[in-house]
Amino acid sequence: MLGYLNHLPMKKNDFSERNSHHLNTGRVFVSPIRSTPVLEDQDFSWWERLSISALGLIICLVGLALLSETLSPGNFLDTIFQEKFLDPIRAESSSDGSYNQINTLSYNFTLILSVISIAAILRKLGIAASECTIFALLPWVIWASLGEVVEDASLFGPSLEAWFVSPGIHFQGAIWVVFSGFIASLAAKSGNSSDDRIWVTGAAIALITFQTILFLTSLQEGRIGTPMENHLNLWPVAIFGIIGIFVVILFHPLMEKWSSIEQGIFQVGIGGCIVLYGCLHSYIQMMLKLFESGQISTLIMIDKSSLLRTEHGIYVLIDGTYVFDAFHPEALFWTLVVPALVLIPVYLFVGRPNLQKLRNCKISVPGLLPDGISLSDYEKERTQFHDNMESLTWKAILASPIVLIAMYGQAVDGIATGIGLVEYGYQEKHVLSSAVIEFFGTAYGFTVLKCFIGMVVWWFYALQRWEYRYRHLRILMALALMTVGLAPGLRDVWRMALGV
Repeated sequence: MLGYLNHLPMKKNDFSERNSHHLNTGRVFVSPIRSTPVLEDQDFSWWERLSISALGLIICLVGLALLSETLSPGNFLDTIFQEKFLDPIRAESSSDGSYNQINTLSYNFTLILSVISIAAILRKLGIAASECTIFALLPWVIWASLGEVVEDASLFGPSLEAWFVSPGIHFQGAIWVVFSGFIASLAAKSGNSSDDRIWVTGAAIALITFQTILFLTSLQEGRIGTPMENHLNLWPVAIFGIIGIFVVILFHPLMEKWSSIEQGIFQVGIGGCIVLYGCLHSYIQMMLKLFESGQISTLIMIDKSSLLRTEHGIYVLIDGTYVFDAFHPEALFWTLVVPALVLIPVYLFVGRPNLQKLRNCKISVPGLLPDGISLSDYEKERTQFHDNMESLTWKAILASPIVLIAMYGQAVDGIATGIGLVEYGYQEKHVLSSAVIEFFGTAYGFTVLKCFIGMVVWWFYALQRWEYRYRHLRILMALALMTVGLAPGLRDVWRMALGV
């Protein structure tokens, strides 16, 4: 998987040079006659400008709402912002809150605008876009889900817990990604050409150490004055922080072909995941020791959600004896392993062979047009290039990391929701999900719908053809589809497996 990132995107004039070669040899893939001009990377289309303006307006409105809270509390804008957005976040940080129609639609609309705007800005800045960049970002999806579970377990202190509630966790994760990439690029520039990767790894170690200290401090703050105060051992957090540093060092030799930004983002993300698992490891140890010592009342005070889950909670009473029933590792198999067992053969026997055929036809990325050709010209031209793209892309796309992981994320979310609600007694908080479950009459109806959405993701990327200037948008759209599925799905399965 790491070696897969060796693939580099096509240079700007590769297509025109290759086209010229084919013209000389009589093998014309695409007609050199163009009727539709192609915008330069530095130019924004009208809908990109509209998205950037709309996103800027939303940011200004949020800033104005926060400012008005200080200058004129209780005004119309402040009231709406507090009731519809901030109050649900506060409720979620103190217990299991819920969403409403206004904030759900607002978050989704903002996500769409962010994807379009960020893709346009990345293209204008000249940042490379590779399908396998998604592997550098994948640890941050896991990081977000682990952080939410740590918050669900009430481990963080008041000053940090609100930052690990959806959707704030995703904005925080985005800030971490940008900051990690920025620090990695500075670190690479500080070294010479032979050792810049060492500097990037050193910067990643510094950021992982910072996360370890930050989470340790917050856990210490969070346990004071709670039933966990004399039972939560924080040493595992420090130990797993050290383990995270060693893992990053072990990954260093395997990342020779990664860019400095990709390397830094991946290393900080994977190290942060290990630190957050250290927080959950402390929680697991505490719960086991409390049960072994017979402190059932303390267990209930720590995990209040067990009172709602009755027999699915911390313990069950069998023949007059308490039996510990908090951890359910089988949920990991049904939620994470089963979808992988379905998609891996699809990748091996359908996607990969057809991707190789496509590459033999000089097409490296299925669905992505070469630089310099517009979508309208491609659709009008019936050449060998067009025929190869159309006949092979719909199967070759199943070897694309961005498509496979997005499909996997949707399946994970669907299965986790189904078994979480039906088998383990959890409750649905999202407005749209609740409506779907009510329509089908069972949570497994949501599972079927999410698996169907995964198929829609494949269908969309199988049919869609992307101009080269939209290469960033193509990847970020898949990343968004993966995140909205995989992040909540992982959060659900971690909670089920750990009894949180």
